Amino acid sequence: MDEKQKRISNEVQFEKDELRARFTVWLDTTVYRAKLKYLRKTEQNREVVSIDDLPEHMLEWQETGFENSLSSGNNFDFEEEKLATAFAELPLMRKEILRLLFVEELEPGEIAEHLNCSVQHVYNQRSLAIKKLRGILAEGGTDK
Repeated sequence: MDEKQKRISNEVQFEKDELRARFTVWLDTTVYRAKLKYLRKTEQNREVVSIDDLPEHMLEWQETGFENSLSSGNNFDFEEEKLATAFAELPLMRKEILRLLFVEELEPGEIAEHLNCSVQHVYNQRSLAIKKLRGILAEGGTDK
């Protein structure tokens, strides 16, 4: 009887393990789907577009503001003509961000608020502008 009871006990244990495994898989699937449903429900479908990717006609109202602020005497005073030329090749938003950072000496958070963008966007544009300036200056060589 002991052998038979052990075998029955093992079979019952196996059935419990199998049931537990199936329940665990079911629970994992249910939780996963609930998470997805929650994320889809709370997700806001806002398309994020970089200002540099926008067509020129959409930026006309902003360009005059940037051009006026750039020509209002708060401009950089470049000692090297190559740097001035390189700066002139930058997109207006990047020029404005560099101007606000280095001439106006504003913090990135203040610039983000002023330009109605995220602080990370300010950091990214600053980094891209500086990389572009370095690249343009490196292409020109060391001669004046």
